[in-house]
Amino acid sequence: MENGLGAPSKLATQAAEVCLCFHARKASRAITQVFDRILAPTGLKATQLSLLMVVSAREPMRIGDLADALVSDSTTVSRTIKPLIRAGLIQGSIDSEDRRVKIINLSHSGHATLERALPLWQEAQSHIAKRLGGTIVQHLLPALESAAKLGSTDERKQ
Repeated sequence: MENGLGAPSKLATQAAEVCLCFHARKASRAITQVFDRILAPTGLKATQLSLLMVVSAREPMRIGDLADALVSDSTTVSRTIKPLIRAGLIQGSIDSEDRRVKIINLSHSGHATLERALPLWQEAQSHIAKRLGGTIVQHLLPALESAAKLGSTDERKQ
């Protein structure tokens, strides 16, 4: 924002310094870059690995349930899993009780890829924890979990 004279307004400058959204996205991008770099040998991006981990822990699962777990929407999740389906890592089927609902699970190849990626995930996790320090990490995960609840289905309905 400008004050009409070409200079940033004082409010915009102050807002940028304390904006939770800006700083959360900046931190997310930096952390994601570390994970993407370390995961590169697997061919997976950090977002894809996260998705595979969630599906593996809860499979089989509905796309809508995966969207809720990722604090996303079904359309975005469907678009995100398409390359994983094409790569043969995720299998999709139609729910026998409701043909509008898609059920997903990891394929044999998906499980194998996840098993190969997990040691690299641990490496990335350790690298970031070491760089940030124990005290920050000890507080960061609970803080991020609390922040993620702001986007929960129940919260969005309020």
